[in-house]
Amino acid sequence: MKICILTAGKGARMGEYGKIINKSLLPVKNKAILSHTIESFSIDDTFVIALGHNADQVKSYLKIAHPDRKLCFVNVKNFDGSGSGPGLSLLSCKEFLQEPFYYVPGDCIIHTDLKKIKFDNWLGISKIKPSESNAFCNVMLEKNRIVDIHDKEYCHENFAAFTAPLFVSDYEIFWRYLKNQSLIDNEHQISNGLWGLVNESNIYAVNTSWTDLGNLEKFKKIQSKEYGFDFSKPDEFIYFVNDRVIKFFADETIISSRIKKANLKPNIFPKIKQTQKNFYSYSYFHGNTFYDSGNPKSFKNLLNWLDENVWDKREVEPKKFHSLCNEFYFKKTMNRLDSFNASHKGFIFPNSVNSESVPELKKLLKSLSWELICDGIPSFIHGDLNFGNILYQEKPEKFLLIDWRHDFAGVIEFGDLYYDLAKLYAGLIINFQHIRNGMFKIFGNKHVTIEFKTWNKQDEYIKILENYILSKNYNLPKVIMLSGITFLNMAPLHKSPFDQMLIAMGSVLLNRGLGDLHRN
Repeated sequence: MKICILTAGKGARMGEYGKIINKSLLPVKNKAILSHTIESFSIDDTFVIALGHNADQVKSYLKIAHPDRKLCFVNVKNFDGSGSGPGLSLLSCKEFLQEPFYYVPGDCIIHTDLKKIKFDNWLGISKIKPSESNAFCNVMLEKNRIVDIHDKEYCHENFAAFTAPLFVSDYEIFWRYLKNQSLIDNEHQISNGLWGLVNESNIYAVNTSWTDLGNLEKFKKIQSKEYGFDFSKPDEFIYFVNDRVIKFFADETIISSRIKKANLKPNIFPKIKQTQKNFYSYSYFHGNTFYDSGNPKSFKNLLNWLDENVWDKREVEPKKFHSLCNEFYFKKTMNRLDSFNASHKGFIFPNSVNSESVPELKKLLKSLSWELICDGIPSFIHGDLNFGNILYQEKPEKFLLIDWRHDFAGVIEFGDLYYDLAKLYAGLIINFQHIRNGMFKIFGNKHVTIEFKTWNKQDEYIKILENYILSKNYNLPKVIMLSGITFLNMAPLHKSPFDQMLIAMGSVLLNRGLGDLHRN
């Protein structure tokens, strides 16, 4: 069987995501929408993929995620201008579909078992509100046979919406009618071909179960069901397909930098299996994150492992390293806070958090000794070290680090050891796994109350880390202050209300660290 999947459209209704990634690659349940469609068909089937917007992304993803599948790529020349549309994209694939075939949009997931449907020509329908019918191709039925089509028009409740998929047995009739150049909403629609099946053959409607992901609102609704809080970033995604992990970055330089860094210490990171322009993949590690599987004893072992295998000290000219730290800490923090202020006009910075008094953030930042902050320890680092990025296998005991930061102020080979310590400390103060699951609330502005789930081992973990820091003669108040700075830097990268929580907790940790520093 051949299945045609259209991925050419620009995804204009997907907001910020549509500009960054092809919408068929958006993840649902840790798989691209496209993977859900492909995996619903037989390994012997052939997929004809219509390409247009971000075509290289689609090809790169499929080469990594589904190398065992039969794929045929078709470039749609006009996927954005007048006369473009699903009808033209499908017509572009005509050469490879000279036999009965399925058509599936690239922005939906079909749940119906298609093998049980025996009609020669049929399409999937769903009942929708008449007020929404102008967004669909609508069909009128006599019993279950289609007798009339109103495309992109408001229709009464006797019509049903053509959703997905479409199966065409009489393909010669379909292609002859699809050549019709008449446009609807300035687009070439598939309904042109459907009229051929209505006029010269028979086409039937089948109620199908499907998930529509065609606009940002629908996609975010699905995401909110999957996760309690959207913790994702719009320019990077992760997929789990065929026992491999696939990472996407809109910025392809991050891919090359991450790979270079992983090659410096191949025993602590997953082995990169494949790379493409915006993707890399590695084999799935059959263990759990340290949030799920760690305990105080294994945490002590983890710190020893990091000390022996990760944190190699480096000889770097002091002025050069100070300059890098100044770029990474001071300049980046000021830029990130400017970004936060620009998007939060009139934001009131807290004076207290959970009844703990804190000076206004501006005063806190003025009180900081940036000379002390920038007096770091040059070392190989992970760069985003929290329990969610540490995989653990108990027997035999094994640690593996994932989602490493690609550089430190542009340098791949080393960074500041204090930054790893601060990231680790920050991840003990806020359990990011709980945040992803939506287990937090924030109230107030000047006087803030934060409710978030603590965990049984949290205090013991913090004590173990603090004792480790002191045993190495590192500056514990500085680690606490840097943890606050990491929260401040994260704030503009995340959505409300987590961004506000990060500002509040960043202020708390800065104030605590300053207090401890002065007492010492």
